[in-house]
Amino acid sequence: MGAILHILVHGSRHKVPLPPAASSGGINRMIHWLAVEQAAQGHKVYAMSQIGESNASYQHIRIPAQNSFETILEKIPNDVTDIEYHGGLAFDVVERLIERFPRTLQIIHGLENRVGKNRVYVSKSHAKHFGGEVFAYNGIPVDSYQFSEDKEDFLLFLAKVRRSKKGVATAINVAKKSKTKLIVAGGHRLSSPETWFPWHRLVKPVGYINGDEKFRLLSKAKALLVPIRWEEPFGLTIIEAMLSGTPVIAFNRGAMSELIIDGVTGFLCDNEEEMLSAINKIEQLSPQVCRAHVIKYFSSYAMYQKHQELLDSAGQGSHW
Repeated sequence: MGAILHILVHGSRHKVPLPPAASSGGINRMIHWLAVEQAAQGHKVYAMSQIGESNASYQHIRIPAQNSFETILEKIPNDVTDIEYHGGLAFDVVERLIERFPRTLQIIHGLENRVGKNRVYVSKSHAKHFGGEVFAYNGIPVDSYQFSEDKEDFLLFLAKVRRSKKGVATAINVAKKSKTKLIVAGGHRLSSPETWFPWHRLVKPVGYINGDEKFRLLSKAKALLVPIRWEEPFGLTIIEAMLSGTPVIAFNRGAMSELIIDGVTGFLCDNEEEMLSAINKIEQLSPQVCRAHVIKYFSSYAMYQKHQELLDSAGQGSHW
C-alpha cells in the first residue's frame, strides 16, 4: 500500500489543527477521521497543515500559510503516492501537484468554487451545485458516539447559532408553537435573546458543547431540529444524531434528502407547519433504524472505501 498525504492550509487568522481541537469544526474532524481509518486499513498516513502534531495514526508535517510548489514538494515524504488536498493552496500549485502525483484528489468541503482536475464533493447536491458529478459522503467513527433508545422530552438544535442560515430563530419558534422544550447548543445570536439566557421557559441555551455533554444530548434528544436556510453541502450533525439513535427533522434543502430517509430516520419539511406536524410523529421512528442507516452509509469505513475507490480511479488515469 502506498502512503497517503492530507494537505490543509488556512490563512494566518484561521489556523486549523490536525488532529482537531475539541472546539474544531467539521473539516479537520473529517480529515482526522479519514486519516485514522486509512491508517487502520494498513496505509501509512501523513497530515500537512500549519499547526498540529503526530499521533498513533499519522505523522504531522508543519507548513507555512504561503507555499510555492517547490516548498510543498520539498516537505512531501519520498514514500507518498496518494494526496488528498483539502484547500488553501494556489491553483497553480495544486495543478502541478496533480501532474506530479496522479493519485491526487481535490476534496471540496464547502462553497469554495475550485477548478482543475479530480474535484470530489461531499454530496450529490453539493456536486450538482458546482456542475460536478463526483462525490464522497463524509463519515464518522461509529464507536465514538453514545446510543440511546431512552429519550427525554426535549428537542435539540446543534449548530453555529450566530449564522442565520442555520435557522435557530425558526427552531425557537417551532419549540414555542409545539410547546416542547428546546435545548440550543452552538453559541449565541445577538438577535435571539433566548440563545443567551433562559428568556423563555421552553428554551434552554447551553452555549458551545463538546465531548460527553454533546454525546449525551445527541443521544437523549427526541429529535434534532435542522431548519436550515441555505443549501447545506452535507451536515455532520445530522449523521451524528441518527447514529446516536435520534431522528432528524430538517428543511428539505441541500443534502438533507441524501442523508435522511423521510418517514424512516427523520422527516423532510418545507416549512414550519410541516416541522410542527413532524414533531407529533417522532415516536413512530426507530432509534435502531436511525443508527443502522448511518453505520451502513456514513461510517468512517464507508468514507474510506469511497475515497480509496476514487484514488485508485485517478491512479488508473481517470480524470474528471
